[in-house]
Amino acid sequence: MREIQRDLISAGFSLPQFGADGMFGSETERAVMRFQKRYNLAVDGLVGPQTLGTLKEVNNGDRPVNEFPLPRGVLQNGDEGNSVKQVQRALKRLGYDPEYIDGKYGSLTEDAVKRFQSMYQELANDGIYGPNTKRFMEMELEDL
Repeated sequence: MREIQRDLISAGFSLPQFGADGMFGSETERAVMRFQKRYNLAVDGLVGPQTLGTLKEVNNGDRPVNEFPLPRGVLQNGDEGNSVKQVQRALKRLGYDPEYIDGKYGSLTEDAVKRFQSMYQELANDGIYGPNTKRFMEMELEDL
């Protein structure tokens, strides 16, 4: 199981909570399902022969590169810096253009975050970038 988890991580499907712990829990199942969805496999959350074969192919070929690494922590209106730029670039790529990629978390960036958050019932629609918003943004970026 650890090897499969490592392969998922290498293929760009993070397991931020537990990592490659050798346990097939809900986090690993979700990563498997996202992998299956991206590679047009039956989305059942099981690591059968097709999923395993595709996972090996992906890791032996060109690995996906995360072009939009997202920062940890909490960012909100008034914050500035490279972390804000990372969020702004990712928002633009996801179709929630904050208009400027200037590293300043102002009302336009806050609005773009709110528009993204409004797509998910699980997220507070508060315009604040935090761990939950990061998780959903990463999930969407992985599907592009």
